[in-house]
Amino acid sequence: MRRIYGQARRAFVAVFLMVLGFQVPAARAAEAEAEAKSTALEAGCKPNKVEAVQRFVGNSPDLVYKITCQNGKDLAVYVRCQGRTCVLIR
Repeated sequence: MRRIYGQARRAFVAVFLMVLGFQVPAARAAEAEAEAKSTALEAGCKPNKVEAVQRFVGNSPDLVYKITCQNGKDLAVYVRCQGRTCVLIR
């Protein structure tokens, strides 16, 4: 009986860690998107639509966002984020 509980506990922990592993990247992406909006706002662009244009994978993953502005009809800025640090590209 003790062996069954041990196996069930290990299975529960494995499932829990898998679910947690899927949630963490989503949280990081949401944080980066919020930081990208903040960077665009500091540059004088009131964010309207945010879309991920390019993703770089590796030891230091980067995201490039295209943020359309409410200020002008065809005005958009590009922001590159590495972790929670974002820089205005153009």
